[in-house]
Amino acid sequence: MKLLSDLPVPPGCALVATGSLARREMAPHSDLDLLLLHPEGEQPDVDKLWYPLWNSGFRVDHAVRTPAECAGMMSADSTAALALLEMRHLAGDAELSARTRELVLREWRVEIHRNFNALVDTAIARWRRFGSVVTMTHPDLKNGRGGLRDLALLRALALAQLCDEPPLAAERRLLLDVRAHLHTLARRRRDVLDPEFAADIATAMGLRDRHELAAQLAVAARRIDAAVTTALATARAALGSRVRGERRPLDVDVVDAGGEITLSRRPDLGDPALLLRVAAASARTRLPVTEHTWARLRELPALPEILPAAAAEDFFELLTHPEVINDLDAHGLWTRVVPDWDRIRGRMPRERTHIHTIDQHSIVTVAHCAAAGVSVARPDLLLLGALFHDIGKGTGRPHEQVGAEAVARLAARLGLHLPDRSRVQTLVAEHTTIARLAARRDPTSDTTLDLLLDAVHYDRDTLDLLVVLTEADAKATGPGVWNSRLESSLRTLARRARHALVEAEPLRPHVHAPAELSVRRVDDLVTISARGQDPQGVLAVLAAKAWKLLAVRISGEHAEYDARPTVETPGEFDAAAFIQAHKSGVHPSVPAPGPAPTWVSWRGQVLEVRTTVRVGALAVLLRTLPAVAWLTMTTPGATMIVQAAFTGPVDRRKVDRDVTRVLGNG
Repeated sequence: MKLLSDLPVPPGCALVATGSLARREMAPHSDLDLLLLHPEGEQPDVDKLWYPLWNSGFRVDHAVRTPAECAGMMSADSTAALALLEMRHLAGDAELSARTRELVLREWRVEIHRNFNALVDTAIARWRRFGSVVTMTHPDLKNGRGGLRDLALLRALALAQLCDEPPLAAERRLLLDVRAHLHTLARRRRDVLDPEFAADIATAMGLRDRHELAAQLAVAARRIDAAVTTALATARAALGSRVRGERRPLDVDVVDAGGEITLSRRPDLGDPALLLRVAAASARTRLPVTEHTWARLRELPALPEILPAAAAEDFFELLTHPEVINDLDAHGLWTRVVPDWDRIRGRMPRERTHIHTIDQHSIVTVAHCAAAGVSVARPDLLLLGALFHDIGKGTGRPHEQVGAEAVARLAARLGLHLPDRSRVQTLVAEHTTIARLAARRDPTSDTTLDLLLDAVHYDRDTLDLLVVLTEADAKATGPGVWNSRLESSLRTLARRARHALVEAEPLRPHVHAPAELSVRRVDDLVTISARGQDPQGVLAVLAAKAWKLLAVRISGEHAEYDARPTVETPGEFDAAAFIQAHKSGVHPSVPAPGPAPTWVSWRGQVLEVRTTVRVGALAVLLRTLPAVAWLTMTTPGATMIVQAAFTGPVDRRKVDRDVTRVLGNG
């Protein structure tokens, strides 16, 4: 620092520090972030200033600006803005430094009202690029979520007077100590903590091993992450970006209150399934759940041994957006649903190819499978298998076997029938089979083919699920694991296996509709039977009442619709009111759905369409298709699967184009 204070600063100018130098948080190989301030209209001679630093061997990041240029950066570059907020005077004109800092702070407090969303988007992009300090096996201590840059973000929000700066001195000190040791051991600037350095750093810090160090870092990063989440919510409220007072129901006792999910004013806290309804609503709407709501959900009784059908549907829906799992786990609620999760939470994998902890690897795998949901006939089983595929690690037994036992228990709890339990159990037990065969055997060999067919029990659906899970697992493991060789072998082997299996033929549904329109309810499932009625009218009433359409069976003029009320309790159900709403014609149409991933294929003469579940999707599909002889619709894993046979010959290419246009991206 004496070197800096003795530098020949040009007259009338000021030398200030930014970044880690300003915060007094430099590691052994950090850059010197310096800024020379000069008055407007002057061009100082800076060669004599920088040459001593260059000759000293330090890495120097330097700039020359006027106070007005510094203030202008508050809106031009959010990363540079955060660094300027903590500038510290080193030498020269102290009054110029103080005036510049005051100007920068004033401009920051104005600009953040206009650029808050851009600031958040920049943080989200950084989190996506560098991952989380909690969940990565090679965490980035500076840029990762829960790292040092997030501490700078908290400081910036506090300086903007949008929140209080939380007390995180111990967490900051831990991250800085580990980073300093990392620089020393690596003998260069480095922010990524690799396992080979972690063991030595743990020893230097007096810890038992690298796993204890990882645990302490995870605790610190979680606290920082939680503080950032709270600070951003507080800032949004302070900026008035939320629409206050607006409340709309999402499910029974679940409400959207101005862009956040909360409970109704008098929720039934004796209903354990409320937990899954809140989680499914968050996954469906992508809205955050308030901290007060999480606290109230912890008061709920334990989930029953066998989940009601509606709760099971909510569980599969939350898996379609598995980031909700992290929210549930952070609030101590996820193990109510998946007790085996305790074993893998934060566990470091033994394989060096993994970039995430085992629990986070499982969540990323589920996310990859959710993205491919329309490509398989049973996306619900795919998501369940992905969630459990590595849950058996750390037991001392083959993790495939332990995972298969665990998923069978949850499958029974979810009410899956025996064939589906067998499929998902096989999926977990054999999730390494294709990769192992591709690595060690010839995919064109009949022996290799027989081994794969034996593994999937000669079931076409299980084969398709295993292929998707294998790819998702490899992509979630780390860079280079999913490579061209593995992909080529998998495609070859899967194609040969499909040719060897007979695809099940879709069957015409049996539908009985004794009256023009009748409604019956069993528990919380409502079945509407209709004869000679336009399906658009029934679907319009279901959409207007915000009922969840679960299944449809149409055969000739007879039709049945299975639905579940979402904003009404069973006691509020009124069959006569539904029939009257249909007869009145006050709900003439269904809103058009937005585009979503859509898969169109043919099984013989039967069209199969798979797309994301959303209001209006079936209605617009029925308007688009030629006259159907029969049709079925199911919604496993929040994917709508429709099979339809037509009354006469159709132009398949035209049908494919029309379906893709109205449901996909056109």
